Amino acid sequence: MPNAENPYREYLEYLYAVAARLYSDCEDADALVQESIMAYIEAERRNGEISDPKAFLYAVMKNKYNSMLRKKYKNSVVTYDYPLEAVSDEDSFTETEDLKEEYAAVRREIGRLSRIYREVTVRHYVHGHSVDRIAADLNIPRGTVLSRLSSARNQIKEELENMEKYSSVSYEPKKVYIGIWGSQGLSGEPFSLLSSDIEGNILVLAYERPVSVKEISDAMGMPGAYIEPLVTKLICGELMGKTSGGLVYTKCFMKNYDDAFGDIAAQEEISDKFADTVWETVNSNLSEFYESAIFSNMNEKQKATVILFVMNQALGGLTMLCMPRGKDDLKAPPERPNAGRWVASCTVRSQGDKFNKYDSSGPVWVSYSKNNDAPDFQMKDCQSLFGDAHWIYPTFKYKFNLREILRFYASFTPCEVKAENDKIFELVPDFEKLCILRRDENGEIQLDIPYMTLDDEAKYLTPAIEKIKAELFEKIGQKLSEVAERTKNRVPPHVEYREHFLYEGVLRAYPKAQMLAIVEKGLMPYRVNVGKTPIILVLYKNKEMD
Repeated sequence: MPNAENPYREYLEYLYAVAARLYSDCEDADALVQESIMAYIEAERRNGEISDPKAFLYAVMKNKYNSMLRKKYKNSVVTYDYPLEAVSDEDSFTETEDLKEEYAAVRREIGRLSRIYREVTVRHYVHGHSVDRIAADLNIPRGTVLSRLSSARNQIKEELENMEKYSSVSYEPKKVYIGIWGSQGLSGEPFSLLSSDIEGNILVLAYERPVSVKEISDAMGMPGAYIEPLVTKLICGELMGKTSGGLVYTKCFMKNYDDAFGDIAAQEEISDKFADTVWETVNSNLSEFYESAIFSNMNEKQKATVILFVMNQALGGLTMLCMPRGKDDLKAPPERPNAGRWVASCTVRSQGDKFNKYDSSGPVWVSYSKNNDAPDFQMKDCQSLFGDAHWIYPTFKYKFNLREILRFYASFTPCEVKAENDKIFELVPDFEKLCILRRDENGEIQLDIPYMTLDDEAKYLTPAIEKIKAELFEKIGQKLSEVAERTKNRVPPHVEYREHFLYEGVLRAYPKAQMLAIVEKGLMPYRVNVGKTPIILVLYKNKEMD
């Protein structure tokens, strides 16, 4: 209870002590104390005795102080937190509700401040630390603290006056898919660097020009405290870089999904016009393979698949020859942190983007060796419109990596290697639906994709692919080069290996479009069921291997 002679002296002394300790920078501390004690007296008159006077007075003074700041800087940091007695009247309650939205906006803007401004703002306005204490704790001059506080207030004020800062990525994030040329790091870099959509959208926002972390934070509607460590991770992983002025930028090439296939109509026109020419070139160069025992022992579907595989490899190589610069400017991928050697590029998809029928992946090469020497088994797995392959495996009931799937496929070859995990046999019906496995007349499971020895591939397929590629370059290379030149990519100057990516993807639709045109014109002697002919080739050592 207060002193009977002067019941409020104790409370006044308490308020002045609090003002001196926490609000020494207040321009009119006397007014702050007086308004706080008057609020106490009024609350006591209305509501009777207050159970914890000092707690009430502390809360009132904090609110009064923040109200002064809000009026001066249009800035408030701490929400009003009067004890219940103080908001029992209707007017006070309405005022608090009206301020909630503004306080929430201010807190969001504090979160988007850069670290050097955010840390002094939070310490001073949220935790009530004095300027001198902050200077001592952070080991910076007092004037620097005052300067950063002033800059922070100005930034918050400016942002509150212009709230239309959010980019569409804040409510409609992009999906970013990364691909590499080369080998990933020990922890899966660079794929593991994009552990969520947030990292991918950071790359999107910093692609066209170097930007500040605050600009990224603004655009994403996320606190800088969460953005900064992710940017640091991307910089350390070499997907991003940083200028001397502190701006950050995306180093890897990025392309919107809709633009990632070049001029599709022009590529389809060439595919239709030269279907006969391409097929005749492919067919003539496979004549020796057709006469081999390995080809004769294949069923019709396997024969069609291996021909599609040859076309896929030859046409993919042809597009590289038709680039004005090709990819010869990079003899080998550069060494990256954590033992990786790669060059990365990203495809950016918006919500609602339709799947392009010419989209594809691979061939993904997977090898298995008993002695870490030359491979005993190898798989070349191509995802395309002709049939699902490695994209579909993760949807199965059990998740097996590609090496385990290769061992499973190889268990049906003459080498009779065993699968690593018998659980995979429970997925036989799934592989049958993909037309990768089939059952013979006796119900025995067999591969329905082509398989052959590594020596047979080297003898028949590899030289045929090289000859087809070279002959087609002479016949239609100029036409494809003209299309590529017309659809050259615009690549920002800060992108790593910029010249390398000027023609990335400009002929991406052509190989599958050409193969589809040949199939639809009925030029192949073997029936191809589009969508049920996955292009997968399994290779194994000769039977007499150790």
